Amino acid sequence: MVPLSVKERAALLREKIEYHNHRYYVLDDPEISDAEYDVLFRELAALEAEHPELDDPNSPTRRVGGEPAAGFATYEHALRMYSLDNGMNVDEWRAFAERVAKGLGTGDVAYWTDPKMDGLALEVIYENGRFVRAATRGDGMVGEDVTHNMRTVMNLPLTLRGGTVPQLLEVRGEVVMANKDFAALNERQREKGEKVFANPRNAAAGSIRQLDPKVAASRPLRFLAYGVGRVQWADQAENWPTQQRLMEGLRTLGFAIPPEVRLCQSAAEVADYFLELMERRATLPFEIDGVVAKVNDREMQDALGYTSRAPRWALALKFPAHQTKTRLHDIRIQVGRTGVLTPVAELDPVELAGVVVSNATLHNKGYIAERDFRIGDTVLIQRAGDVIPQVLSVDLEQRPADAAPFVFPMTCPVCESPAVEDGERVVCTNPACPAKTVQRLIHFVSKAGLDMEGVGKQWVRKLAEDGVLNTPADLFTLDKTDLLKYERMGDKSAENFVKAIRKAKETAPLWRLVAGLGIRHIGEQAARALAARFEDLDALFAATIEDLTALDGIGGIMAESVLDFKVDEGNRAMVEKFKNVGLWPKGGSPEAQPSGDAPLAGKTFLFTGTLPVKRDEAHAMVEANGGMPVKTISKKVDYLVAGEKAGSKVAKAQTLGVEVIDYDGFLALLQGKTETKPKSLLDF
Repeated sequence: MVPLSVKERAALLREKIEYHNHRYYVLDDPEISDAEYDVLFRELAALEAEHPELDDPNSPTRRVGGEPAAGFATYEHALRMYSLDNGMNVDEWRAFAERVAKGLGTGDVAYWTDPKMDGLALEVIYENGRFVRAATRGDGMVGEDVTHNMRTVMNLPLTLRGGTVPQLLEVRGEVVMANKDFAALNERQREKGEKVFANPRNAAAGSIRQLDPKVAASRPLRFLAYGVGRVQWADQAENWPTQQRLMEGLRTLGFAIPPEVRLCQSAAEVADYFLELMERRATLPFEIDGVVAKVNDREMQDALGYTSRAPRWALALKFPAHQTKTRLHDIRIQVGRTGVLTPVAELDPVELAGVVVSNATLHNKGYIAERDFRIGDTVLIQRAGDVIPQVLSVDLEQRPADAAPFVFPMTCPVCESPAVEDGERVVCTNPACPAKTVQRLIHFVSKAGLDMEGVGKQWVRKLAEDGVLNTPADLFTLDKTDLLKYERMGDKSAENFVKAIRKAKETAPLWRLVAGLGIRHIGEQAARALAARFEDLDALFAATIEDLTALDGIGGIMAESVLDFKVDEGNRAMVEKFKNVGLWPKGGSPEAQPSGDAPLAGKTFLFTGTLPVKRDEAHAMVEANGGMPVKTISKKVDYLVAGEKAGSKVAKAQTLGVEVIDYDGFLALLQGKTETKPKSLLDF
């Protein structure tokens, strides 16, 4: 029995700690020092350790993360989490506002506007003021339960604040990472030789989707609320008649909301806000990619309703890609795992969207020739999707008088072997080129291969350059002592490195191994098709070209690539070593095949345009239900699922006689329904 005084002390400490968490992480206005906070935290942790009966999943001490989960369970949202329609400029915003006014039969209306946070969309759920569950948006109807990881997010209230709280509250928002925290995280990742994230959104999403909550706990994540699902009050009263009142209510309950929110009294004010924020976006603490405008009056929201994919009362007004000019001071040639020579622009460093850009791809020999890029040129660059730097064009007026056309090298810069043109590509002819070895190993451990979380590519590069690794099979002979010889490799990092390799050996499916081999033209889709047909690598490499081309999705060029791979003596030795070290996954067994009763059995799907889910999630849904996703249009495709801005594939599909459906039609097929007539994607 825990003494009453201990219970009361623990309750008081929890209340104090959560109060100071709110001051620090939400209000950015701490009242006590870190040392004083640590005293409170350690006292509570000691009490809970001494009295296990005090255990509470919402205790602030639980924010450090618990044991790793075996996998994420699915969670069905009570109310669908819709996507938003997009507008790309002020004219499209005005057209949207006119439709709203027409739909309401009124003049100008007020809009609640806030920055469009670039993070991971989530729903967090509270019962009687206590946090009970969190789930990713997923496809809008079903997401992944990430409750344990969200408990570690320091600014998320575990208990709602204020005197009156809803009996049930579903809050929608984004998990984000501040720009300064993202930069610090990437610096730590570099120092450890681990994965560096492309942008804050990837870092936030990757952290929440870790099976080990301790990983999420170690990352500087924030939850910013933007709306609600179900809300139930004890007296059934509606406390939040407007979007503004709703957001103020969420802030009162302890939630952080996006910075720079504003109530605009007219469509014109929204346009001004959009243009203003576009100018100031680089100065904001978080990455944003636009503005979200919502009709402020919630009764008007209900009157306008929804289309099949989005609310009619809200629009995401997207910013254009960041662009700027800088000087091209050199063109460096790098060699990939297949020996392709890729030109990279070395630029005078310039800040673009809060990131210093000093390198950008120039794609291939033809891209340079077509645009006549020359060393010394002033070039226009942009971050496509605010992520990938691209060199777009040359400012000819600023071209130096002595700038000479760039001559693409026809020798490998790494091994100095001859290079040959292969279509648009220039390829090193040396099969033993060291650059190929390094990139092949990096590909093997990456998400495109065996997805070895914990095996940092910088360490793989170092081990390859030192001759410790020559083929992917050599990874499975490493032990901690091999790694601890390196000064910057700590015991924990070495343990995680070896553990990730062991896990891959024990759990990697055959399709990942096939994809990881780096066979030219064989990506994930083709690897899945091959793994579904052949029992193991021996069976795959015993296949004839006729066996291979008989499979859906495997053409003659792919089949020839498989045959070319297997005749190489080094590749045969590597495959044999895989078998000897125990990396020998099975595929192709009847039990592994989808049942003929599966709703999509035997059907082939191609997705195009913007969908409510990520493309890889859509592919996984197809495969889980017996179908096959493909990436190119042909007569073999049964359904083209067309999202917003679907482009030319729709017309080509119609020419080929392929049935075109919208995303709701696809969901109907998943549910075994035969009515798949598409709704107009432009219907308002």
